[in-house]
Amino acid sequence: MNINWMDIKKLNYVVTVAQELSFSRAAQKLHMSQPPLSQQIRQIEQYLGTPLFERSTRSVSLTAFGALFVSKAQRVLAAHNDLGECVKSFQNGVQQPIKLGCIGLAFEALMAKKMAVLSECSPKLDLVLEEGSSAELVTRCQSGQLHGAIIRLFAPDLPAENIHYLCSERYVFACPKQWHLERSSSSIKALSGKPFIHYPKALQPKLYEAIEEVFHQANATMNVVQEVKTKSTTLSLVAAGLGFAIVPQSMMNKYQSQVDFIAIKEHLPSVDYYLYCQDWQAHDQIKNLYQLLSEP
Repeated sequence: MNINWMDIKKLNYVVTVAQELSFSRAAQKLHMSQPPLSQQIRQIEQYLGTPLFERSTRSVSLTAFGALFVSKAQRVLAAHNDLGECVKSFQNGVQQPIKLGCIGLAFEALMAKKMAVLSECSPKLDLVLEEGSSAELVTRCQSGQLHGAIIRLFAPDLPAENIHYLCSERYVFACPKQWHLERSSSSIKALSGKPFIHYPKALQPKLYEAIEEVFHQANATMNVVQEVKTKSTTLSLVAAGLGFAIVPQSMMNKYQSQVDFIAIKEHLPSVDYYLYCQDWQAHDQIKNLYQLLSEP
């Protein structure tokens, strides 16, 4: 099928409706009225010969084909935007910035230490950082919205050629000061049955199962009293005395006066950080950035 009629404006219409799942909100975002937008979407669907959206009086959702179409359209829009920024950077005599995604943990474990080094060693290296979860950042890389992303992986399912190892760190116990444990290391067995602050299994299911297995092997009861997505929130709950948690050792710089950090005697998987990048040619400085980040 010839799709030369499909210009950037039409792709933007489709993607915006898909993001908002509402024609009225999408029209508002696009600074146009709803009837012309609805008409444009209907014309696009007629040209394609298949619907992109399921409509009812109460909701809008993507069809199976619509979801596939939008994922491809997002890449085209991202590439178009990237090309525009490249031209603008050239005209202004400045280098296009690297759009780098970064999970929150990596700021503590890696980026906080490296930013000063990056600034000193590569003053012309312009970074635009965006925070998100590993899954969110990988999706943004795949759609062309990011040049790369620092993510956390355990038993990764991603193609090996796209993930590049950066560093690892250990887990430690984080326990409320008021428990008065006062020890440098401890077995999980010693904390059996105590209130445990965990994270939702959906975030890292394989790692979740590995931690469960360590509890099982130690004959320790995992008494989960709260599930929290971010480690900073987890530490605030530990500091408040709600329970203990298992956190990366880079978090030890926080809440030192309210939290005891204790080495774990059992073997737990390490926290591994990678640079996810599908194409080294996406930015001429992305490989140099990787080399700087991977240096000890």
